[in-house]
Amino acid sequence: MKAFVAVALCAGARAVAADPIVLSANALATTAAPAGLVTVTADGDAGPGLTAEAVVWTGGQVLAGDNTHADVLVLALRARSANGRRSARVGRFVESLGALRPVQIDGAAARVLLPARLDAEAFAGVPVRVGLTTGRAWDWIAGGRIARRVGDYGSIGVAYAEQREDGRLATEEVGVDGGAALGRRDDLGAKLAYDLANPGLAEASLVASRRYRALRVEIYTSYRAASHLLPATSLFSVLGDMPAERAGTTLTWKAAPRLDVGGDLGVRYAAGDTAPQLVARAKLRLDDRGASALSCELRRDGVGADQWTGARGVARLALPHHLAASTELELVIPDHDRGFGAVWPWALVALAWDDGTWQTAIAGEASASAEATRRVDVLVQVGRRWGAP
Repeated sequence: MKAFVAVALCAGARAVAADPIVLSANALATTAAPAGLVTVTADGDAGPGLTAEAVVWTGGQVLAGDNTHADVLVLALRARSANGRRSARVGRFVESLGALRPVQIDGAAARVLLPARLDAEAFAGVPVRVGLTTGRAWDWIAGGRIARRVGDYGSIGVAYAEQREDGRLATEEVGVDGGAALGRRDDLGAKLAYDLANPGLAEASLVASRRYRALRVEIYTSYRAASHLLPATSLFSVLGDMPAERAGTTLTWKAAPRLDVGGDLGVRYAAGDTAPQLVARAKLRLDDRGASALSCELRRDGVGADQWTGARGVARLALPHHLAASTELELVIPDHDRGFGAVWPWALVALAWDDGTWQTAIAGEASASAEATRRVDVLVQVGRRWGAP
């Protein structure tokens, strides 16, 4: 596999590098399909003001043979000036400016802090496709953002991006974003993105929060249109647009030094239907580090005829000899039984071992849902780190 070639190359580079680089590799196998996945990651300082990172993965069905392929998710080199006012990236990475949608590209990006508290950012490159495809000479994307810092903890910015596919305009978007910390306890943030290629509002959101000692209250409202957020060639755009509006409040309360309680009281409007989105959750840490913890969650979600109520419980226990055991259980009750069962359960039991260099885990998963009346899977993961402190 190409991932193992990458392991050898990265390991060889580590032997001659003067600065510490952390390299890790993980292999995951599951009985579903059956299928497997191998990931290789590396990051570290390559010199003064210079950092590098890479993530390579390869996966496919174990019996697929020729269908197994490798993809590079991130392979980037970062450089920055000593005072931090100038920085640049080159390689493969995910770029997101202000309110614009994130995009994975092969290209370059730069950021400069200008006088008058102005920040300028720009990027250009070729959008990444699934698999290492060729023949993309006329596929490109470029964009930039200019922002003005306000006070010590605020800013407002305007961004623009244009994407071409085979030389033709695919997306063109302008976005406005802003945020500020209003004193020690209040925060306010907003963003708006407008699609110029397919004229219409793509996304808008407003979030305000306030802290009352152990309680944090957040009020939010948002709007998203799938046909504007996805490329013009997306199947979702062809089938139709379903804008969604959402509003509500989120509460987070530190009830005790190790107990966090929270909830989300919201409502969503989509496709002419309005439905509540309600979440209540709690997490109890059993030690100061949180290595052992218990958590639970109740949820009411969905819209139209696909509404459901669910409950979830999670337990994680840190054991001697670098062992950890965990279990998760979910129960979903759909409002309408369409012949797939009145209750959909899902359960996972796992045992992991991590000594800082090697990591192994095995898990068993069982579920029933609208896709399968019953399903049982076994997952195995093996990992190794090099150069970790």
